[in-house]
Amino acid sequence: MPTEVELKLSATPAAWAAVRLHRALTEANAGRARSIMIVSRYYDTPALELHQRGIALRLRRRGARWLQTVKGAGDAAAGMHRRTEYEWLLSRAGLDRAKLAETPWAELFAKASGRLAAVFTTEVKRTERALKFGDGTRATLSFDQGAIRAGRKRSPLCEIEIELVEGDARRLYDLALALCADIPLTLAHASKADHGYALATSRPPQPIRAGKVALSPDIAAPHALAAIATDCLGQIGGNAEAMRAGRDGEFLHQLRVGIRRTRSLLKLAAHAQDADEIASIDRGLVALSQVFGPARDWEVFTAGTLAAIAPHVDVQERRGFQRLRLRASRKRRFHRAAMQGEAGSQRFTCLLLALGRFRIGLELAARDPPAAALARDALGASERRLRKRGKRLREADAAARHRVRVAAKKLRYAAEFLAPLFRHAGANAYIDALSSLQGSLGYLNDMTAAARLVDELLATARNDIELSRAAGIVRGWTAAMSARELERLPKSWRQFAKAKPFWN
Repeated sequence: MPTEVELKLSATPAAWAAVRLHRALTEANAGRARSIMIVSRYYDTPALELHQRGIALRLRRRGARWLQTVKGAGDAAAGMHRRTEYEWLLSRAGLDRAKLAETPWAELFAKASGRLAAVFTTEVKRTERALKFGDGTRATLSFDQGAIRAGRKRSPLCEIEIELVEGDARRLYDLALALCADIPLTLAHASKADHGYALATSRPPQPIRAGKVALSPDIAAPHALAAIATDCLGQIGGNAEAMRAGRDGEFLHQLRVGIRRTRSLLKLAAHAQDADEIASIDRGLVALSQVFGPARDWEVFTAGTLAAIAPHVDVQERRGFQRLRLRASRKRRFHRAAMQGEAGSQRFTCLLLALGRFRIGLELAARDPPAAALARDALGASERRLRKRGKRLREADAAARHRVRVAAKKLRYAAEFLAPLFRHAGANAYIDALSSLQGSLGYLNDMTAAARLVDELLATARNDIELSRAAGIVRGWTAAMSARELERLPKSWRQFAKAKPFWN
């Protein structure tokens, strides 16, 4: 099926002015820039049945020409969007329903035919130029500036698209990396259609969670890793885009999960790709964690731990406890601002671009070794590591429990990645037992972090009796909750210890 491949970047007019003059673009320039007005109207049923299936139906006026386009569900990762696309040149302004029967969704369009209506419209001035790279790869770079309209609602639109015409998609990343190293650009995870539907329905964005990647049992290891990378990068990119728009909470948590999953993926790919490239990307992910980690700690502490304690505080202690919460809220806002700044930084954008290029390299790699062989080796080694660290879990201190938690987390991510390779009935039970163990250890880690954050809050108020008493309440609560969880922990470990590896 015909496939559209394009890399999307969010930009400002000032950034575009810098892009136009950038050496990386001028070196690849293969023609004069052209500008044209484009108006696109998107259609769907009142129940948005096309959107629910990941399908976009568009009627576009490009200058004096009319084009009808249907796009199928695809993937979006590290700014690169890949979707099945069917397009026809029309002789008049109006949907040609007969052509919809030429697509794989003919039955759906036939049922929806009499109910299709315009949902939203995009109006942009597009400036585009042809590009040709040294290896013969050809692409088109476009800058779109305008707006999305849905009824009386309007949202500005300003983005750069680099669409592959033919050749190696890594050249798109090479160009974007060169641009983003010098110019403040961010990756666009959502498409114009995504933005249009969000505007039309007024639906707030939802956190993007890890998906279950379908893998055939005979797939090659690099190709399996590429498919997993697509899901990991989609999780990072989608949640980062929402965070840049001012959201945190679960978006931050899911972004951190995406980062940790990606680091686990890199370890699996250590023998399949360039070690220096993997090490460089992993260092970048560690640097991100050093910003996002504290933001998440303060989020959990203020919105979770302190909120849970508040209803149980005696009247005499409420003033001091409220002062402690206010201090914690200020810390939370500080780290939230740092987190949002990082999610929009050139460092973050360049790291995601490097990951996107890495993913394409996996897709283009040779068809060996088999993924199942890699999975058995990696899962076996990871499980042995966890079982060794967990031998004395009952007597372990907080630092030792943390090491067990990290090992459990790594094994869980690898198991979730690779379980589809094995048609084994016990895979879900194994992962559930692992998740329960990780959850128990994670709760204990949150209680340990809470005690550390309380100490940080008191660092500049050691002689404040009121705050000290409030801190004592928090320490007492976390100690009690830890003791209760420690009683449950041996059961979680036994359940995992009994679980049989599904890859043998």
